[in-house]
Amino acid sequence: MLLGSCASYGPYHANTAAEPTKSVRGPADGRYKMAFIEFGDQGSPLDNSQRKAALEVIHKAQRPLLFVYIHGWQNNATSGDVCRFEHFLDLVSSFPEFTGRKINVIGVYIAWRGKDLTFPGLNLLTFWSRKSTGAGIAAANSCLASIEELAVAAHEPGKDYHHTVLLGHSFGALVLGNTISHSILGANGEGGRSSSAWDMAVAFNSADSSITTRQLMSEFDYLYRYDPQKRAYVSRGSLGEETTAVSENRPALVFLQSENDSATGQFFPIGQEVISSTNLHFHWQKVPVPGHHGEKVSESEFYTHTPGNSKYLVNYHVVPLGETGAPPGLRATENRAFEANIKQNHPDFSFYTSEHNDGHERTFCRNGEYSPGAVHPPTGKEVWRRWKFEYTGNARIPCWVVRVPKDIIWGHGGLWSDNSVAMFGALFRMEFPLGPGGIVAPPKPRAAPRSPDLQQLNLDKHAAN
Repeated sequence: MLLGSCASYGPYHANTAAEPTKSVRGPADGRYKMAFIEFGDQGSPLDNSQRKAALEVIHKAQRPLLFVYIHGWQNNATSGDVCRFEHFLDLVSSFPEFTGRKINVIGVYIAWRGKDLTFPGLNLLTFWSRKSTGAGIAAANSCLASIEELAVAAHEPGKDYHHTVLLGHSFGALVLGNTISHSILGANGEGGRSSSAWDMAVAFNSADSSITTRQLMSEFDYLYRYDPQKRAYVSRGSLGEETTAVSENRPALVFLQSENDSATGQFFPIGQEVISSTNLHFHWQKVPVPGHHGEKVSESEFYTHTPGNSKYLVNYHVVPLGETGAPPGLRATENRAFEANIKQNHPDFSFYTSEHNDGHERTFCRNGEYSPGAVHPPTGKEVWRRWKFEYTGNARIPCWVVRVPKDIIWGHGGLWSDNSVAMFGALFRMEFPLGPGGIVAPPKPRAAPRSPDLQQLNLDKHAAN
């Protein structure tokens, strides 16, 4: 029975001589393309031609908007997340803000064996093995190399428009965070740090311990200080150099954590405690808390809590501003708040949602399959609300750890709800604000800062205290 309940190793979308682009699909009108790149448990690609096929799609696109998504636990290259991600691509590619500007929407689904047992009940026992596999994939070279090559291809010379957005969920957020953290902080040969090839990274309900996130945030706290007059994170090592200031609306990495996610909020700490006890790990060192100069706590606090459930790391909350009416001039019929958030800038970090978070999106997938272009009529139950990303304490750095109400992200798997997608639309527009005439202004590159002057760093710490 156990052998019969094992999920196939894959690849599920292998290219062949007869079908050299089987790993790429999309609607007949070509308004979006979706490619698969599958990895094995050791982090090696299961089919090298999949990466080549995805790159070909990007090379041919003149105005690529690239979304790279890494799924989480209980998903793989054929699970329901495939359908939900494709619906997201279809939604984005159908909005006038993208069709009118002839944007080439491209999605790359990074697949791994997040589900290795299919028997009901037994699949819940795979928490430890799948978490270990996700960490192994993040530590291997192939996943990061693939992400970087995809992003570089989207930014190659001659492109009229190019943005690359990285997304991860659950253990996929673990893979995403651990994979790109090394690249974010990678040193270059001139004493500074290399900027990333991608533009934006968002992790939903990360199922990783917050040990590496604390380390990342500590490095950011070491490199940057927040300047309220400039509304920017200014390099401690290059004070006065505008090129090394990061606008507050352009964090390098955003963690979005649902407030009622029991998988990471309740069960994750139990699983971590089991691992710790089994390994006889009872001694923990005390480590600095980012943004709390001089304060140290046991590292077990970060081992047993995910980033979005750590009281020491959460630095933003989505707060309600009340009900409101729909803004004028909307043309969409589905998830109209997404269009409202995409059409305008958000200098005060506020945004709209327009739906009841009741799971109505589940009807978009039939038997795990998605039909591009299918008409999704209005729900008839719109409720327009305004919300705001608000800084609420802890380290104020270009890494946001955000608590999100259940009205927007319900539970562990609610990242693809209409309200969550609408919130993401606001984050997207904050990252890529509109300039004069409604044209997206090319963002300044994130020039990486040099190491700070230790004397100045100590002065900053004393000033904060």
